[in-house]
Amino acid sequence: MIRKMYIIQYLDQSTAWFVRATVEIQAAHSKYQKGDIIKVNHQNYLVIEDFGRLRVKRFDNEINPFIPFTDQIPNK
Repeated sequence: MIRKMYIIQYLDQSTAWFVRATVEIQAAHSKYQKGDIIKVNHQNYLVIEDFGRLRVKRFDNEINPFIPFTDQIPNK
């Protein structure tokens, strides 16, 4: 299934964000959960939301299972 993936970036120390790029991907799932990792072109992307649009953020870190997931999502 081909889907549009919206790569977002947060503004400095804010919950506001803007779209950096839009990429069409061959999606493995029709619906993703918040926190899923998607690999596209050797880059990891963290799913922020998948309601009307698939919004992701570039993700370079590893997920630590001992820290709450919401604390690990960077807002920068």
